[in-house]
Amino acid sequence: MARGRGSTASALGLSLLGTTCCALPIALVALGAGGAVASLASAAPWLVAISQYKAWTFAATAAVLAYAWWQAGRVETCDIADAQRLRRQRRLLWLSTALLVVSVVAAYGLLPLMQWWESP
Repeated sequence: MARGRGSTASALGLSLLGTTCCALPIALVALGAGGAVASLASAAPWLVAISQYKAWTFAATAAVLAYAWWQAGRVETCDIADAQRLRRQRRLLWLSTALLVVSVVAAYGLLPLMQWWESP
């Protein structure tokens, strides 16, 4: 009964990727670690490329998450081991969903929020 294991891992991986490209640099700059962001961008230039396509990254993550939730909803548990595995998969899906929401808010919502906050 390993249904959904690959989609759960994909959803978690894409959520972490979205967090790394968008929310992590914003958090580091907010904490005063702009040099860490610069070194991260030079050490991993693919993050810059991913951040240019963040809308596609978020859309792909949302699609994989929707598929993983759909797969998890279709599973019917038969024994205790399957029920425990399903619980772990659903916890990972909730974590992945939360990471996606944080990343989307960091990428698209923080700047308008800060502009509104500082407006006279």
